[in-house]
Amino acid sequence: MRKDRAFTLIEVLIVLTLIGLTFSILLLVFSRGIDSSLNLSEGSEALKREASLFWELQRKILGAKRIKVDRESIYMVTTGGSFNRGVVKCAYLFRDGKLYYYEFPYPYGAIDEIEEGKLYEVGKFRSFRVSVREGDRDYEVYDGMPQLVKVEVNGEEFVFETIR
Repeated sequence: MRKDRAFTLIEVLIVLTLIGLTFSILLLVFSRGIDSSLNLSEGSEALKREASLFWELQRKILGAKRIKVDRESIYMVTTGGSFNRGVVKCAYLFRDGKLYYYEFPYPYGAIDEIEEGKLYEVGKFRSFRVSVREGDRDYEVYDGMPQLVKVEVNGEEFVFETIR
């Protein structure tokens, strides 16, 4: 005698539950992978901005003829302009978590005189502080040509030597 075999309702529900759990776990693993990838991408972009800023500052400070520092701002008369050739007046200003760059092709007028409409946004940073070392003292407000310029970006300190 032949008996027909069929699945019971409980067996079907157990199989569907296991399939649902398997897909939930896979979805969780893939979403964490995507989040990690996005965090890595954001971190590498931040590192790229910091490295680019480091090289730009080094070029400008080495070509500087005069430097003025005011805690979260640095103003320079330098030969290391980004947009113009020759001697330029430039500045880095930190405002509301964003770093701005200003450049004017002629170094005339006050070194800290800028046109607000011509600020170029460098990027977002957690912090930006500038100080100088003259002799054995550090100054957060300075005007002249110091021995060293210290720039702290996102907790990392960069020290640049000037050419006098």
